[in-house]
Amino acid sequence: MKTMRRPCLLLMMALINTVICLGQASPVGTAQTAKIEAAYDSSKDRTTIGLAPIQISGEKDKYHSLHMAPSFSFPGHQPQRPSTIDFELQTVVKARLLDSDLYVLFVVDGETIHLSSNRWAILRPVPGRRWVGERLVFRMPYETLVKITRSKTFEIKFDGVKFEVGESQMRALRELSSKMD
Repeated sequence: MKTMRRPCLLLMMALINTVICLGQASPVGTAQTAKIEAAYDSSKDRTTIGLAPIQISGEKDKYHSLHMAPSFSFPGHQPQRPSTIDFELQTVVKARLLDSDLYVLFVVDGETIHLSSNRWAILRPVPGRRWVGERLVFRMPYETLVKITRSKTFEIKFDGVKFEVGESQMRALRELSSKMD
């Protein structure tokens, strides 16, 4: 019984920590350290390793904030290089986007990369505001993540609004990538 409590407790702590991190906004210019979390699902015999949400940008244009939380998974406990990464972006938009179809591009050293995504709306992600949040999960090939981690510049464009990914965020991506080998 004790052996089952530990994975459940670790998973609950990771989820609570993620919720707390989502509610906090750190200034964009400050250094952020990578917080890599691991969770094992015994019913699926699958381990997931991911970067806790890290802020890419604060307020810019119609956006209140942009965070990234990439992750990958593998069977069992022994790490394996994934073929794809779930590259999650979390946005908070200060206005409704009813008239806009959000189009996202990744720009790596000037090269534009388009990936399909799954999306979920988050109603009222900021208490007391009528803002809308969105979670976008891109199925990113492993080779694309490697290209990003080796790049000099990495930007994410949302309907023409560019978000430059800073050096501390790039270090976090490189640290996560190092867990894939």
